[in-house]
Amino acid sequence: MSADLDLSPPEVPEPTFLESVLRYGLFLGAIFQLICILAVIFPTSKGHELHRTSTVELMRVAVAKQN
Repeated sequence: MSADLDLSPPEVPEPTFLESVLRYGLFLGAIFQLICILAVIFPTSKGHELHRTSTVELMRVAVAKQN
């Protein structure tokens, strides 16, 4: 009965170079996607808001010169 059970670990072949490159490339791609998602959720730059307010100020100056 015990001769029928094979409890030895299965033989797993070593990954090839291409499989290793693919694995690490997928990890790097996933990390990049997470960074991009976090950048959308938590924006850090206020440059766009500063540009918008400066544009509004320029428009006010232009209107004031016309009056």
